[in-house]
Amino acid sequence: MGISVCDTVETLLASVQEEIEDDDLTFKLRTARQLNLACKDEMEAFQSTIENADLDEETETRLRELGYL
Repeated sequence: MGISVCDTVETLLASVQEEIEDDDLTFKLRTARQLNLACKDEMEAFQSTIENADLDEETETRLRELGYL
């Protein structure tokens, strides 16, 4: 599997945070990175639940088309 959107966001935020010297902006970026990590954890839990669910073929096909599987 390729790089996830969450990983890309983390990389971008981290690179900007390295360049910022303003304490308030650093705090906001650090908070955004923590929220991104929480979002990633939720997405992984969601994906695991979907993958382990007993879905009918039509629902599974739709979820696959939407990129959830």
